[in-house]
Amino acid sequence: MDIIKWLKYWFGVILISCILLLSVNYIVDPLNILHTKFFKQEYQMNERFLKLEYLSNNHQKYDSYMFGSSRIGTTPPHSVEKYIPNSKFYNLTIASGNLHDYLIHLQYMIKQKYLIKNLYLQIDIGNMGYYGNSHLGTLGTYYPPVLNKSLTMFYFEYLSSFQPLSIIGKIKKNFQEESKIEYFLNTTGAYTKVRLEKLLTDNCEKYVKKEKTFNIKNKRFSSGISTKKALNAINEIVQLSKKHNIRLYIFTTPHNKNMMDTYKINDYLKFIQGIALITNFHDFSGYNSITNNNCNYYEYSHYRPLVGELISAKIFRDKNINVPEDFGIYVTKDNIDKHIINIKKQIENHDKWNK
Repeated sequence: MDIIKWLKYWFGVILISCILLLSVNYIVDPLNILHTKFFKQEYQMNERFLKLEYLSNNHQKYDSYMFGSSRIGTTPPHSVEKYIPNSKFYNLTIASGNLHDYLIHLQYMIKQKYLIKNLYLQIDIGNMGYYGNSHLGTLGTYYPPVLNKSLTMFYFEYLSSFQPLSIIGKIKKNFQEESKIEYFLNTTGAYTKVRLEKLLTDNCEKYVKKEKTFNIKNKRFSSGISTKKALNAINEIVQLSKKHNIRLYIFTTPHNKNMMDTYKINDYLKFIQGIALITNFHDFSGYNSITNNNCNYYEYSHYRPLVGELISAKIFRDKNINVPEDFGIYVTKDNIDKHIINIKKQIENHDKWNK
């Protein structure tokens, strides 16, 4: 009898715990998967799910796409559309995006017969160090149809998952903070940081002094352990674009100098060289007039919209916009050796003045 009571007790505890977990996940909706909106401000969003979910019903509104990590997210589509008549871009920026994401999404979109005339692809230097998103957990899960998986099962797994940090983070954000980011997921795909833009515009020097990532000494620890996988993905994207008549624009991210300081030099140069052997591209990375100026960034990881404007102006050769000469070098297999030499000089000068 005691055993039966004990079993009933623990069965009741487990049942109540499951119901509580399902209820909390439904109400809080930590990654905005269910769109319940009991909590208005988002803490984290699974853009791999949300954006492909949106496009599954709205892809006919677009004929071109911007691929990249969160760093391209501040670039509004009109920055590129103005150079390509009658184009309509969607910014498919995704948090911690890498070349595995871009390849998987492109394959899916082609399979689903999305109209893709142009692909504007930004490659982070950090992509040489990671490939895939298994380390992100539920935050990195793809929209199930992309992998030919069940939506119903995904919703069940989401509701029954234990995500304490995401849940607590979202609750705190809604009760303690004013949102710093405004998302346009269901229109342009981009996002803006209005408050930070104002602070930078009003007093950049003051902003830079307060931002911690601008005021620390970094070490070169980020290596190219995934360079081979990343380069293979780039090659597949190039081949798919040729096969399906997609105009492909490839460029590297203009990482802030403080982030550039985290990359191992030889690995970085090998990655740049590897891209050039596959395809021509614009290289905005390294230490140049834009990346050396902290006022162009919100912190050492994300650049402001004005940088996105300069990138597109350089790529499309807009003579009406004053783009620094050292910002954005068009790289081919014919000039890559010379470009590598120039990058080494940049690094030497940077390290000399920042000892």
